[in-house]
Amino acid sequence: MAKEPTDDLTLEIMRHLEIDQQWVRHFDPANVDGIAEARTAGRRAGRALKLKVITFQSDPEKREDGKVVVIVAVNQEPPPEDRERMDERTRLILDDIFKDLGTH
Repeated sequence: MAKEPTDDLTLEIMRHLEIDQQWVRHFDPANVDGIAEARTAGRRAGRALKLKVITFQSDPEKREDGKVVVIVAVNQEPPPEDRERMDERTRLILDDIFKDLGTH
């Protein structure tokens, strides 16, 4: 059995993939290590969730802000049982968020 990811970036990407099927972050082009780690963590998140994902990085020269945009996106329709599990997880996460908003 594969070990569950524990690093913060992979866990963050997993949460985003479960909720809205994508994760997006902007990087300074000089942050080559951060860009590579984001793409690696995205693939790791996909494997952990048993989803096919694609990773993409933009060309900073083609953007007005000069940033590199890294996108990790689900590239498949999940099986019905996984979709139900992900929908339930989404509801629980959103419930926690709204509960926290009400207490601050």
